[in-house]
Amino acid sequence: MSVPEVGQSTARRLYRAATAGGTDSFTLAEDVALRLAHACDTLVAELEAARLGGHRIAEADGATGFPDLPTGHALAAGFRGKAGQYLETLTALQEAALCFKAAYLAAAGKLTEADLANRAALAMVAARSGSGDDRHEQDDHG
Repeated sequence: MSVPEVGQSTARRLYRAATAGGTDSFTLAEDVALRLAHACDTLVAELEAARLGGHRIAEADGATGFPDLPTGHALAAGFRGKAGQYLETLTALQEAALCFKAAYLAAAGKLTEADLANRAALAMVAARSGSGDDRHEQDDHG
């Protein structure tokens, strides 16, 4: 499974700006960063809940809900494929939310917490993709 780009690169650039220091660095007040981080956590949890419906479709056997004919099997396979894409997109959105959380926390100087958010994003994608995609290893923060 490949994880589509839905804002992760923007979050990574924001993180680099937050950790760069200097006059061009991105900073946030701690209370603002914590509220934004909480909103990211809420989004990740809601996206996780949305995964349940996608799993039911992706894992359905045979032509569930369709006639037991070649066209029914083809339709069921098509919907399973779309469900797989849906799950990939949900994973990407969760990754992006966790990367933004890391950027917000880093912008407030909460680097330990930011590192934990980055690790959570990487671990989630690794656990769900199984593709061996190492594009994240090139990041400055992951």
